[in-house]
Amino acid sequence: MISEKTLKSLEFDKILKIVSGYAVLDSSKAAIENLKPTSDKREVTYLLKSTEEAFKLLYKYSLERVPYCVSVINAVSRAEKGATLNMRELLDIAALLSASRTVKASIESVSDESVENIKTLASGLFEYRILEKEITSKIVSEDTMADSASERLASIRKRIRDLNVKIRDKLNSYIRGSNKFMQDNVVTMRMNRYVIPVKAEYKGMVKGFVHDQSATGSTVFIEPEQVIEYNNDLKTAYIEESEEVYRILRELSGKVAGISNAIKYNEEILSDIDVFYAKATYAFETKATRPIVNFSGIISIKKARHPLINPEKVIPVTVTLGKEYKYLLVTGPNTGGKTVTLKLTGLMCLFAMCGLYIPCEEESEVSVFENIFCDIGDEQSIEQSLSTFSSHMVNIIDFCNNLTSASLVLLDELGAGTDPEEGSALALAVIEKLLKSGSCGIVTTHYSRLKEYAMTEPLIENASMDFDIKTLRPVYKLNIGIPGNSNAIEISKRLGLPEDLAKRATELLSKDKVSLDNVLKKAEESRQEAEKLSEELKVLKEEKAKELEGVKKELSSVKAEKEKITASARQEVKKIVSERLIEAEAIVSELNDIYKTCELENGELIRARTLKNKLADSKYLNEDIPLSKYELAPVDVKKLSVGDEVYVKSFNNTGTINGIKEKKGEVEVLFGNIKSTVKLSDCFNAKKQAVQSEKPKVSRSVERSSPKAEINIIGKTVAEGVEEVEKFIDQAVVSNISEIRIIHGMGTGKLKKGVWDYLKTNKNVSEYRLGRYGEGESGVTVVTLK
Repeated sequence: MISEKTLKSLEFDKILKIVSGYAVLDSSKAAIENLKPTSDKREVTYLLKSTEEAFKLLYKYSLERVPYCVSVINAVSRAEKGATLNMRELLDIAALLSASRTVKASIESVSDESVENIKTLASGLFEYRILEKEITSKIVSEDTMADSASERLASIRKRIRDLNVKIRDKLNSYIRGSNKFMQDNVVTMRMNRYVIPVKAEYKGMVKGFVHDQSATGSTVFIEPEQVIEYNNDLKTAYIEESEEVYRILRELSGKVAGISNAIKYNEEILSDIDVFYAKATYAFETKATRPIVNFSGIISIKKARHPLINPEKVIPVTVTLGKEYKYLLVTGPNTGGKTVTLKLTGLMCLFAMCGLYIPCEEESEVSVFENIFCDIGDEQSIEQSLSTFSSHMVNIIDFCNNLTSASLVLLDELGAGTDPEEGSALALAVIEKLLKSGSCGIVTTHYSRLKEYAMTEPLIENASMDFDIKTLRPVYKLNIGIPGNSNAIEISKRLGLPEDLAKRATELLSKDKVSLDNVLKKAEESRQEAEKLSEELKVLKEEKAKELEGVKKELSSVKAEKEKITASARQEVKKIVSERLIEAEAIVSELNDIYKTCELENGELIRARTLKNKLADSKYLNEDIPLSKYELAPVDVKKLSVGDEVYVKSFNNTGTINGIKEKKGEVEVLFGNIKSTVKLSDCFNAKKQAVQSEKPKVSRSVERSSPKAEINIIGKTVAEGVEEVEKFIDQAVVSNISEIRIIHGMGTGKLKKGVWDYLKTNKNVSEYRLGRYGEGESGVTVVTLK
């Protein structure tokens, strides 16, 4: 059990007060302010899981908060004892029933299986729509009952209205007939009875009962005898109305008493849900994260922000302990942030133990402790006649007597307030005791002897609060592994200490102290320089990463452009083929006309149709020049240069040299806007043969070799095979081939897998499959192109 003193020293009560401000219900606010950390593993896990679920419900599924309703526990308890509740109390109970119903419906509307804890809570809310509706329909406001609350009440109120009309009519007619006796021509009321104002000198002229007179005595208020009976009836009707209202309230109170336990239970559940919602809202507002929780004393909080410091001014701190070392010995100048870091570490553990998110970066880790011992600040006690040192020692003695391996110890300025030599010796003895206990924690000090001890003892690690050597100002950053200097003399000089006093103080320091301080100072300067270089390298790395990302985007853009050009080329091919078919149709039509007029033989007509069919089967014609017009002389790579025109046999087309890769025996050729890499052996000089001019004949067609629809990559490595397939697909697309076969063999299957992985990424591929019986089966992949 963590003591109230520890919670107050860490200012946990202030945190809970802030969190309670995010609650809606008064009972929830009180519950949050009274939260106690738990060390039970299952309970801590449940609390954090529930806060996570509440965060989801509010900020992922946008659920509304719990509607405000006042506590009805006292009213329900009175109803249980037979008391009759007033209208306000009954309306409050109806509001709670309504809130229970809406909260239950909203939570159950979320179909997320991970929201199990809060859904379980919501499922326990009882719904009593009949009673809720009955209360709200019968009670209009906290002091008004609806006429429709009962038939008898409606009847009584009708009679009251009728009597009021009769009395007013009677008195108004009386006033009109006795105008000279009246002080004012109005009807008024005294003692809940209708009266008329009569001049005092004429009171004997009006028969009736005198109820009152004015302050001056000039006017008396008389109830004429003609309306006394009516007023008596009206009084009786009002009494009956009160009795009927009371009867209805008593009846409703009895129904409340019948479900009193359910109503109390609903209020408790709503309060629990509202508590989790408040925790989630606090987490959202402070940008807190769910901590990783362990029960082995490991703490690793990343860039933690103290929740009580202005978010715009707070400097994040990273603290790790519990793995290689159990304790941190934090040194450094005063006002450097040592105490804040110590408190922050304790607070982060308390947060998790109460189911609160911690204001740290993701993946931060804290431990659950059975006890947290804390000794911070000036503990001087006048009542107990204890000095600051004595008060600290009373606390430390208590800690040492109750230490376990599951304890977190936070000691500020251990051994301070007494003779430095004795204080450091006492502090060292206490630290040895702490280390033997197996506990973990943080100790702050200014003693050099403790720094030296931490350098040799593996269970405790030196740490220091960063300090700017040049400006002599604290940076509020924790550096683990490096002890710090107090820098008291340097800070005093900055504050105005005369130079001679500062120099003399330095002379009076022991040689060992001066030597250690100089070593630490140089080490700190080196560390800061290294950190500066590290930061510069980090910036440079980020810049290079951005450049690389830009290159990747540009490459992606180039690939997209290539695909666009390929698609354009295919459209162009379709256009050319379509044009050729139209030309063929025109030729056939013309021949038909000639045949009809000139009686040509059927053979000539058949030849014309053959021309049409050949044109329809042609895949691609880039030029109207037949192959026979080229001399197929192999190219000489030494005479070849960029811009030369070559004929590529596999493409059955001419193109322009865009690049030469002599070592690889390849060249890059442009076919219009399409770029492709081909073997030198596949390239020939695009030199036209000398052809005698001939008279064009309609019946002649050009015979051409068909583009290949099959590639054999057996014996290639995966990389080589994929490269060959990529080129082959480009050629097939240009040649308007719709289906190709890739022969890769069976073997180990690696070559097939590499080809299939590539085919998944090629946007020219519509689908692919293994060969069927007679096609090569699993040694062949058949690819359908778009």
